Amino acid sequence: MNVSKSVKILIGFLTAFAVLFPFLIMPIFMMFFMFSSGFPFFDPQSAPNPNDIEAMLPFMMVFYPLMMCFSLVQLGLQIFYIIHEIKNKALTDTVRILFAIGTFLLPYVAMPIYFFVYLWKDNPQESQIAQA
Repeated sequence: MNVSKSVKILIGFLTAFAVLFPFLIMPIFMMFFMFSSGFPFFDPQSAPNPNDIEAMLPFMMVFYPLMMCFSLVQLGLQIFYIIHEIKNKALTDTVRILFAIGTFLLPYVAMPIYFFVYLWKDNPQESQIAQA
């Protein structure tokens, strides 16, 4: 299956977003939430200040659409990768099955590996061996 260079770059960017979002953005969001509220976990007598909650509103309005986009991007990428894995005739049936299962069960590992090994390259290794 031939994919243009611009689509490969877009898929790579979206794959990086889908893989890095839970590991980078969400901890940043949680740390901002903890630091802006003044660590109410350590002092049971402290009550949240309404001004602090209002100050977090713009930050929340940025992260909520990002969280919604993350779900849609991951679903779209899973559909794209499954279709590409099935149509990739350079792969053996076993490798196709493993990548398809990996795309659903462990997408943080399977999608980047498939992207760099089979999608980003212009000609997969198996087709180069067959041409020689």
